[in-house]
Amino acid sequence: MITTILWDFNGTVMDDLGASVQAVNAMTARRGLPSITEAWYTRHLEMPLERFYAGIGFDMEQERLGDVSAEFQRECAELPRPVFPEVRKALEAFSARGLRQLLFSSLHQELLARQAEERDVSRYFDAIVGRKDHSLGGKEKAAEEYLRRHGINAAEVLVIGDLVTDWEMARYLGCPCALIEKGHQHRDVLKKTGAYVLRDATELDLILEEFA
Repeated sequence: MITTILWDFNGTVMDDLGASVQAVNAMTARRGLPSITEAWYTRHLEMPLERFYAGIGFDMEQERLGDVSAEFQRECAELPRPVFPEVRKALEAFSARGLRQLLFSSLHQELLARQAEERDVSRYFDAIVGRKDHSLGGKEKAAEEYLRRHGINAAEVLVIGDLVTDWEMARYLGCPCALIEKGHQHRDVLKKTGAYVLRDATELDLILEEFA
């Protein structure tokens, strides 16, 4: 039985695919590089991000990933990035059912907390956990520590994300995982993991029923 929902933020709770592609295109234009489309982005986004940026022509031997990521965040900040309406409904419904909800992201803690608050979703989460420094990378260790500290059985935690790395985190923790195809990676990419791949958050109830 699922007692805890562990949400990813970008591309899962927050609808920022379009903003992300616009931001990348502003950055490529600044460097005299070709623009990309959403279709190309969702099929070619990969981690670590150095490979993704190198793939679109950034000279990552000369540029620092931290600087590129900060530039990306500045560009995105100028663009609308709402919460998916169906995710907001799911947050409300899960809260009403007494499910514990956690928000974990590789965003810096301060930025994550601010963006969640600005979108009026902070109140749904028992914990909002981002990175403590400005490096980039996985969130597995932070999630593992949180579950251990609070005595939460990983088998009762459903990880919801939009990236292969979210599935990798769930596998590391020993949690079931559902990936939503409206985010940053194409359905065909997500299906290769063997995880549940959902059209959108309206299908989450089907997953919860399966684990009931």
